[in-house]
Amino acid sequence: MRSKVAYLESKVDMLEAELSYLNDLLVRCGFPEGISTLKSTVEELLAEDNAEWEQHQEGSAG
Repeated sequence: MRSKVAYLESKVDMLEAELSYLNDLLVRCGFPEGISTLKSTVEELLAEDNAEWEQHQEGSAG
């Protein structure tokens, strides 16, 4: 059981390091709040794309 806990703690440490590194890269690339800003940007783009798709579908149906 202890070895399983140690393994999981090691994985958590590795994932935290990767997440921190990714966040730093995103900040350096122009996303002011890193991952948070990236997520918001992608959500906005997907919402815009979805709205455009729906408008296109409505125009094609009529």
